[in-house]
Amino acid sequence: MAWRFKASKYKNAAPIVPKAEACVREICVGSYQTYGNNIAASAAFMAFNWEHSGSSVAVLPLDDCGRKSKTMPLLHGHTDTVTDLKFSPFHDGLLATASQDCLVKIWHIPEKGLEQSLSDPEAVFSHKQRRVETVGFHPTADGLMYSTAAGCVALFDIAAQKEIFSNNEHPEVIQSASWREDGTVLATSCKDKCVRIFDPRAAGSPIQMVAESHQSIKDSRVVWLGNQSRILTTGFDAARLRQVIIRDIRNFNTPEKTLELDCSTGILMPLFDPDTNMLFLAGKGDTTINYLEITDKDPYLIEGLRHTGEQTKGACLVPKRALKVMEAEVNRVLQLTSNMVIPIMYQVPRKTYRDFHADLYPETTGYKTELIASEWLNGTNQAVPKMNLDPAKREHGDEPIIIHRGNLSDFVKNLENLKAKGKTQNQHQKPATTSMAKRNDNEHFVMLRKCNNGEERNGNGNASDCNEKRLHQAKVQPKEECSLNQSELIRKFEAKYKTDSEKDQQAQQLHHHLDDKDSPTEHSTGSSEEASSSAALDTNSPSGSHSPPKPMPRTSRNNSLPESTTPQSGSGGDSECNTPRPRPRTTAAAAYKPRLGPKPFSSNTGDVSFDKVFAVPVAPGSHENISTVGQDNCGDAPAGGSKPDLIVEIEIQKSEPNVAGNGNGNGVQKSLTTSERRKIFEQNSESSENSTEGEDRTDADLRRFSAVRSSIAERRRVYESRSKSQVDEKAQSPVPLRRESSKVEPLKPSQQLGGNSNVIPASGIENKRISVPEGKLLEEHRGKKSAMEAAFSAASIKRTSTVFGKVSKFRHLKGTPGHKSTHIENLRNLSRQIPGECNGFHANHERVAVPLAGPGGKIAIFELSRPGRLPDGVIPSLVNGSNVMDFQWDPFDAQRLAVACDDGIVKLWRIDEGGLTEPTNEPQGELTAHLDKIYFIRFHPLAADVLLTASYDMTIKLWDLRTMTEKCILTGHTDQIFDFAWSPCGKLGASVCKDGKIRVYNPRKSETPIREGNGPVGTRGARITWALEGHYIVCTGFDKVSERQISVYNAQKLSAPLNTASLDVSPSILIPFYDEDSSTLFVTGKGDSTIYCYEITDEEPYICPLSHHRCSSLHQGLSFLTKNHCDVASVEFSKAYRLTNTTIEPLSFTVPRIKSELFQDDLFPPTRVTWSATLSAEDWFACNDKSAAKVSLKPEGMDTLSSIQQVPAPVKKPEHTQFGNKSEYETNKQQEIQKSVSARMEYNTKLEQDDMEGVDENEWQE
Repeated sequence: MAWRFKASKYKNAAPIVPKAEACVREICVGSYQTYGNNIAASAAFMAFNWEHSGSSVAVLPLDDCGRKSKTMPLLHGHTDTVTDLKFSPFHDGLLATASQDCLVKIWHIPEKGLEQSLSDPEAVFSHKQRRVETVGFHPTADGLMYSTAAGCVALFDIAAQKEIFSNNEHPEVIQSASWREDGTVLATSCKDKCVRIFDPRAAGSPIQMVAESHQSIKDSRVVWLGNQSRILTTGFDAARLRQVIIRDIRNFNTPEKTLELDCSTGILMPLFDPDTNMLFLAGKGDTTINYLEITDKDPYLIEGLRHTGEQTKGACLVPKRALKVMEAEVNRVLQLTSNMVIPIMYQVPRKTYRDFHADLYPETTGYKTELIASEWLNGTNQAVPKMNLDPAKREHGDEPIIIHRGNLSDFVKNLENLKAKGKTQNQHQKPATTSMAKRNDNEHFVMLRKCNNGEERNGNGNASDCNEKRLHQAKVQPKEECSLNQSELIRKFEAKYKTDSEKDQQAQQLHHHLDDKDSPTEHSTGSSEEASSSAALDTNSPSGSHSPPKPMPRTSRNNSLPESTTPQSGSGGDSECNTPRPRPRTTAAAAYKPRLGPKPFSSNTGDVSFDKVFAVPVAPGSHENISTVGQDNCGDAPAGGSKPDLIVEIEIQKSEPNVAGNGNGNGVQKSLTTSERRKIFEQNSESSENSTEGEDRTDADLRRFSAVRSSIAERRRVYESRSKSQVDEKAQSPVPLRRESSKVEPLKPSQQLGGNSNVIPASGIENKRISVPEGKLLEEHRGKKSAMEAAFSAASIKRTSTVFGKVSKFRHLKGTPGHKSTHIENLRNLSRQIPGECNGFHANHERVAVPLAGPGGKIAIFELSRPGRLPDGVIPSLVNGSNVMDFQWDPFDAQRLAVACDDGIVKLWRIDEGGLTEPTNEPQGELTAHLDKIYFIRFHPLAADVLLTASYDMTIKLWDLRTMTEKCILTGHTDQIFDFAWSPCGKLGASVCKDGKIRVYNPRKSETPIREGNGPVGTRGARITWALEGHYIVCTGFDKVSERQISVYNAQKLSAPLNTASLDVSPSILIPFYDEDSSTLFVTGKGDSTIYCYEITDEEPYICPLSHHRCSSLHQGLSFLTKNHCDVASVEFSKAYRLTNTTIEPLSFTVPRIKSELFQDDLFPPTRVTWSATLSAEDWFACNDKSAAKVSLKPEGMDTLSSIQQVPAPVKKPEHTQFGNKSEYETNKQQEIQKSVSARMEYNTKLEQDDMEGVDENEWQE
């Protein structure tokens, strides 16, 4: 029984669920009473039922994510619910849908996806007034589709668009059907509680076997376990317990394994992968997806890790050729919920994901077949050729293999033409080889060209093969300009879709077949993979074998790979194809260079390529350093082809052992000699010890050509130096991991062509193999060596912690609502008609102002010193007489409130001590500011009695409230003014406008903006604030699709934002509050329940997300208090009040700290005094500026954290113990431990009994 304990490779496969941002969200899915899975996937698309009726189908790219609009393109083809849908295994754009309207329809999804809704299918098949239950494609025959309706099984030839088989022998509704992997027989489960084996080609009755199955008439499913002789069914027993049964068709009546689960009502949808024997059971309506592994011996079903998440509406597996094999993803389940599509990746844990793990990926079923529907029906059986998932054997590495073959009509016409041409050519061909006697593997996969414009619809138009061209060159001649011969089409398709093993076999057979012929040949001009295969597979090569390409390194999460380098073609002699030569560096091979550096990191910028980020050289002395170049494939490099990266890669002709030394006569420019390379290496070897990423790469690349490149110690030193995670000082995110040298300005053409005489000209080597001219390289290492050492000196200090981004002290900030006893409750009649430019709620440390609904423009004032439930009845308020547009407390006077009305008047109210006791309509003063409505008002942050008003007349005015006079006016706006913010120094102001512009003003010197730049493009609204002592501007707004965004600008350069963070799609405007001391930005909107927190930095990425605070209810407004009202003893760095529909709640933001009894001076630097005026209005308007004073928030008698941490631990003398004296090392180690412990916890040497009271001496005497 030792086999029981054999460890499976997949037993620890773990489900990895992406974040909500990586899922398809906000879709509309209902609950459908169907026998289908409600979702299907190909390597390119996913399709699922849409809306509650389910009559429409949504089709999205497989890697799509984000929120989806209800107006997005759909398939509108059925008048009733779509019961089932499947993609063709041989065409990723061919979709079959079955519906309750008794129709089966075939759809062609364009290569770019649905750009507009489709209502006209490619083909329609009818089941004659019977509801269609299931639909699917044959696993081996191309163009063969099956469907079931009631008790009928029908087969359709899609190419001929006709029904070729029909059988009605099932007595009840067929609930599920599944083909065996070889396509010979079909298994069905029926409502009569039986399971059947069905052979449509059998003589007599097609039903071969019948056995009783689940003893319930409820839904059941069947799936064939690959190519085994076993099937698996799921259903319900007589007690309605969910069951899983495995049967062997060799003993069909007796179940091999019966597993009873729970008593849920949802059917278990079985998803089986025959390559790994992984079974996923997703129950409709369940929140759990079970993973089991199927074995061929007892216990047959081994349970793995289960996933628990959202409620399942449907599920399907993604084809193997779309998996991320370089991340050990062995399967991917698409889970359909009521409003999301969640891709669940099942990953096998491995120590590293840099290499391809071949043991996890056996050969899987391929994507091309040579069997068609008519041949299969006549009795031909042929398995689909297997394919290898190794990226080294795929043309595009680990990218998904996607097959698009045009629409159905084009495919049918092309198939008919190929049949006719194939018959004509077969009469003239000689049966010289076995491979040519068979039908070509790709006869039904020929890509189409439109004859009217020569546009190639699908396939690789540049693909060609040297041997195959020799085979067909003398036989087939084109008769018309726009017609393509069969061999050309087949050759093009094979170049793109054939695996390396198939190409190897065909190339060897063709080589033996044509070895003695003297027909002229042409040098191939095609895909890199085909060139590499044909060039490396010569049986007469001296080596007798070739090295396979190295596995592709794991890519970063944005799929950044090295830039593709396609070898250019040239012409050769007659022996070009038979000359043994090394395998040339191709697109795929370029991606397989061994990486000696750290793992890649994700990047938000698409222009960060793999080479730019890591600059990892090939190990010195490896055989991949030298590659081959065709005789005439070295063209002049364009001016824009070279890049300012410090790397030089040189191609050396090595067709024969004695050719490497003489670069003359072989069409390749003379490269650097050994002495010249050694000289360059020796001159730079000294600086290489302390070099950083960019410089170390250059030295390594030059060192590859030195005499010591084969030294093991040298290679080890290079490896270790490349394994360090070093970035420059400014890099605080994975994005700036690119070398500092990649940021230099591009070289001028004169500099690129000039330089050292030893440099290979750009025309002497392959265009994309040169990253920078060597003249620039030598200049960097000779003329500017000292400058580069200074530039990279700071980078060597930063280590791994910097790679993962800046670690903020406020990363884990915590928002805590106040106790219920501090709430003001029983609020009612709140106004919902406040304009978007108004924050709708404002508070100071004594009272809050809340607008009330109804006529008269009422504003209620509540005293914070009197929390609790408000009494019923009339709420005392300020009656303004006109609609309220905006209101704000005076920052230096907690009793004065300014209210702007829609009649252009600003009313100044003074609240007496103790608050309002009755409604009043008599303000302290009135200011007639504008003749039109007022957008908003803003008090000056430093000067007393300075008020700013912005009006519908697109002007901004500054007022002196002591004299009630206008002092300044600002112009330049061309549309509605959304917001205005004063800079921290009080000298400048920034506004954001509906015209999409951000403007910076100096009000006392110019009425026009001094700077202007592009702001948010959305017109819903925006807010603006200053950050980092006025050096940066933060703007919140909307993009074109109404997605809320936060953008950070340099206050001196407003042309484009430094970075933009997108949140979600919501109509409410994000209202920002910026805390200067912590550089924390709080943003939220009316009607939100989440307060988003970010840290604004002066380095990339400029806006760093912190822990967001999620409230228990929606809020209508948020207002923060000044810094002097924070409880620093509780590490509270910000305090706010939150307005909900019925309450006003205090909200405290704190930072978790262990030694909270100390003053955290690292969190609370001296703060600016913003709660008292720094200067008067007269002084400010006279330009007598004065900086705000700074005060410390440290309470008296409270020790600071830094002072405690800086006190050294007392040094104790070594004590003499019975074990002898302690060594100096032990003493120092003990002191370090004591110091670290004392800094983290209280250290007290007193004993408990020291504080106890003793007894008198006379009591002892008694």
